[in-house]
Amino acid sequence: MNQIARILVVDDEPSVRVMLEAALRGQGYRVQSVASGRDAQALITIEEYDLVLLDLRLGDIDGIDLLQETKEHWPSTEVILLTAHGSLNSAIAALRHGAFDYLLKPAQVHDIRDRVERALSQRRGTQQRHSLLQRIGESVQALGIGGDGDSPNYNSAHSDRIEVGPLLLDLRRHAASLAHHSLALTRTEFALLTTLAQQPDTALTYGTLSEAVYGRVQPEDEARALLRPHIARLRHKLEATDIGGLSLVSIRSMGYMLQTE
Repeated sequence: MNQIARILVVDDEPSVRVMLEAALRGQGYRVQSVASGRDAQALITIEEYDLVLLDLRLGDIDGIDLLQETKEHWPSTEVILLTAHGSLNSAIAALRHGAFDYLLKPAQVHDIRDRVERALSQRRGTQQRHSLLQRIGESVQALGIGGDGDSPNYNSAHSDRIEVGPLLLDLRRHAASLAHHSLALTRTEFALLTTLAQQPDTALTYGTLSEAVYGRVQPEDEARALLRPHIARLRHKLEATDIGGLSLVSIRSMGYMLQTE
């Protein structure tokens, strides 16, 4: 039985919150609403929602900043922006930061429900694909397929652990360490590093990495723009340990590679 979708509404207009809550609860969704960006920040740092309906112009925090923070914590959470005509260009630009779509205020109830259902359908499809890929990966590992004596220190004996040289990733705990130095990674950084570590010394395209992290296929230039700041922070954290044997390499006009020595 499918779980009931959890939706967070973020809007500083009481009438809009009441309308959205009624429209979505009428469809059987579990809805929580807040009136400020700060309140939304406090929630998304500790709770995962299936979907966030987010006003682009909040009084205290820029909506695009909150969108990026949501995706930082929960890459697969879908976000639909609520915007007035005056900020339409900003809403369209926000699609490059991972928003699913936008709705112009005042939105009709049937449009809201339709857009929400399409966003949740995409999230379900993404989760199913990830679950299938994980099961396939576990089956391959259990059968011992793909290993050879020339491979770097990549531990495929345990589906919940990945080892590449001095790097250890604990997939169950979402923990990473480099030669016993703990790495404080965001969810996006951990997802990126995991994807790269699954194929060490192999160049992965921007599109491949973006799909693995965000669960959707994107044009290469948009994928590159989305990944660049996360890669930069991840590289800085790896280099700050002063541990050799592993480096995050940029492949010009293509993507990135986790290179072993």
